[in-house]
Amino acid sequence: MIDAHIHLDGSELHPATLEEGDRLGVRLFVGSSICNYEHYPTWEQVRLANDDMVAVTRRYPDRVAGYCYVNPRHGEKALADFRRRIEDQGMIGLKLWVATLCNDPLAFPFIEQAIAYRAPILVHSWRKAVGQLPYESTAGHVADLARRYPEARIIMAHMGGQVESAMNVIAPYPNVSTDTSGTPIGAYEVALAVERLGADRVIFGSDLPGACLASNLGKVLCAGLSPEAVKQITEGNMSRLLEEVAR
Repeated sequence: MIDAHIHLDGSELHPATLEEGDRLGVRLFVGSSICNYEHYPTWEQVRLANDDMVAVTRRYPDRVAGYCYVNPRHGEKALADFRRRIEDQGMIGLKLWVATLCNDPLAFPFIEQAIAYRAPILVHSWRKAVGQLPYESTAGHVADLARRYPEARIIMAHMGGQVESAMNVIAPYPNVSTDTSGTPIGAYEVALAVERLGADRVIFGSDLPGACLASNLGKVLCAGLSPEAVKQITEGNMSRLLEEVAR
């Protein structure tokens, strides 16, 4: 299996990650370092976070792959660094978090470069009743981005936080998948996502180390899906995206 959504614990892989992966059958973890959850990181913080992620992927080349995290507000130097991370350091995609809305024009050069690489774009998405961050993308922002860039290979993280409404919003855009990470999400929500989108647009992710790998995997295994659908979600869909990344 592939866990398509983890983070580093500080500058390192959480020490239990690979052990839990071995126990549960997860062969590959795909992660990002988001500056110890600093919402609006400086250029230097982002650069060092990506250095940390690259170091982990090199330490565990058969077990860990890395997204390049960017703060689009850093402009051309961040774009040049994204290119370097993909072309020279083996990163596999783009990570957008909460420093800029995913459909802000500031993000467009990064989206266009990811399209050129055929690289997946993991977009944090969460719609909150209270405490929404100013630049925290929702399913509506993701849908707008997908409409603008139909070639983009977008993964909307956390099923958008409010799953039923989010699935309805992204359903018309076949270039958007969603991942299952996020602690409020359960087996019912996974089943709902498969019903609305199809199993080929749902990807397993845990959000380690902030969430439990076993419980997040249990959401998929207990969703009443066919063995074929479970296989797609836990491995096939992400494997296909990774195989198509241009080097």
